[in-house]
Amino acid sequence: MRCHDAGDFVRGQNRDWARVTGNNYVLQKLILYFAIPKGEVINAPEIGCCLHEYLFAPLTPTNIYLIESTMESEIGQQIPELGIHSVSAEKVDEMTVKLRILGYATWLIQMSRSDLLDLNLIDTFQEAAVA
Repeated sequence: MRCHDAGDFVRGQNRDWARVTGNNYVLQKLILYFAIPKGEVINAPEIGCCLHEYLFAPLTPTNIYLIESTMESEIGQQIPELGIHSVSAEKVDEMTVKLRILGYATWLIQMSRSDLLDLNLIDTFQEAAVA
């Protein structure tokens, strides 16, 4: 599928992800990062997002700190094009965390447990603010 600036998705010729450039490329990689639980890719255990590990864990200050530091490292390794500087997480409620990913651009994303469970990431990224 191809990711456009508005966050809408269109299937490519082969009905898969089309190659894109610029901000669309980074957005596509971010969506894939959040969609894949760590260790799910065969022969690449480092690929994926740590949020799946915290899916049923309480959002305590310790877990929030672990999410921030782990995501900062993961995104730096998996999406170097983002130019990651920092990741901050803030508990919105018992089910939702607000992420601020600071790189070449600033991404503000609210990710809830139901988004990860349903893989409803298209709606999440349509609402994401990019500065």
